Amino acid sequence: MRNFPKFLFSLNFLYIALIAAQVAAIVFLCLYIPAFLPVAVVVLTAWAITTVTAVILFARSSAAEVKSAWFVLITAIPVAGSVIYLLATLKRPDCGVLDVEKEYVGGGLEAAAKSLCGTVESGYDRAEYFSSGTEYFKVLISEIERAKESVYIEYFIIARGHIFNAVCEALQKAAKNGAEIKIILDGIGSLLRIGKRDIKRLKELGAEVKTFHRLTPYPRPNLNFRDHRKIVTVDGKTAFTGGINLADEYANITSPYGYWKDSGLVIYGAAAKIFEGMFLAVWQKKYTMSAPRGGKARCLPFYDSPHSRAFFEDACVYAINNSVGRVHIMTPYFCVSEKTAAALVFAARRGVDIKIILPHIPDKKYAFEISKAYAKELQLSGIKFYEFTPGFMHAKCLVCDNQVFLGSYNFDSRSTRLNYECGAVFGEEMTEKAELDFNECLALSSEFSEGKITAFRKTYRFILKLLAPLI
Repeated sequence: MRNFPKFLFSLNFLYIALIAAQVAAIVFLCLYIPAFLPVAVVVLTAWAITTVTAVILFARSSAAEVKSAWFVLITAIPVAGSVIYLLATLKRPDCGVLDVEKEYVGGGLEAAAKSLCGTVESGYDRAEYFSSGTEYFKVLISEIERAKESVYIEYFIIARGHIFNAVCEALQKAAKNGAEIKIILDGIGSLLRIGKRDIKRLKELGAEVKTFHRLTPYPRPNLNFRDHRKIVTVDGKTAFTGGINLADEYANITSPYGYWKDSGLVIYGAAAKIFEGMFLAVWQKKYTMSAPRGGKARCLPFYDSPHSRAFFEDACVYAINNSVGRVHIMTPYFCVSEKTAAALVFAARRGVDIKIILPHIPDKKYAFEISKAYAKELQLSGIKFYEFTPGFMHAKCLVCDNQVFLGSYNFDSRSTRLNYECGAVFGEEMTEKAELDFNECLALSSEFSEGKITAFRKTYRFILKLLAPLI
């Protein structure tokens, strides 16, 4: 009960209230219909609508767990469930489509990335891995201050505070240097975190600001698709990404959930241009560019958009299936599909060392319950789970042998199916930096252990797992 007032004024409560209001309005409308139509007609119509919707659902291509979740909703609240499903799955215009033109595309992951998200392998001169937000923001602000041509910023969360003020000061210097400034913020992630006065301040600095899928009082088919990316590019030569948003908690200036553990990276060189292309693809809906040349090392930038098949999930399954030594994961949420779970289980049975670090203090309790449900189940197959005891684990990292996937992705259905995300695959040098960070976090973590749980909690977790693919 002590946390109830805090919950009332949280973003999670607003999400729940808005969704509940829209669902209640639809249900009320459906219940009101029998007042002026015969009951038999209403029952037959409801049965027909539910049946047709279920047929449409199973005729479409999607994961089995997604279909199961929708089927439960459609049958649990006839007609209203169908309306919600059809609204949520209306065909949407493409957004964030990038095409990097290259004469020759290699095989393996590069061929898949080119096919699914239009990106290709690219060179870079140098890359740095940040194991904390403090390190990340220090370099970020320094690079923005020196910008002369462009600063493009795209975050899920932009929040007023010390970090926001420091970035504004850096942008002011960039603007004086003649740099073009464009900013994209997510309409839900940044809701209540930044106000009109803050947006006005950015515009007065010379920035163009766009809000991605702004919240509206009426149902919108694309409202559940969020821009979860974290991208900052400077002059097309430097690109930042990772799990860090532009807010004080990410630098541990505030500590709502103990120590906030996060990670990020910066890329210098040709590959940064592809991240600039990702930004412009969202800004302009579509963007085409030539593959940048040069670089001492190679990486594979990639992204996911809800309009296309997911690259990240299939790439992870591919990497896990080909692993022979280690699969190490850091993630705030763990709610994977059946095919990802199967790949992890089979790798563990092949003798691969699989370790996954989750938070100890969660930011979303329902998400933590889902993570623990998966952890308890997969532990039986030899997969080891740990809790980061100092606080909240928000870092996003997958190490598979000598390659590492870094970016904005969580290991959950929202990241693989519902969000706009981005990341890159790196080779041995960055892999070892990420592995070092993983081992340092592992030393601060305790092995996940859970005794017998109540029947109520089992039921609660079952419902959460069932609906997780939709939320």
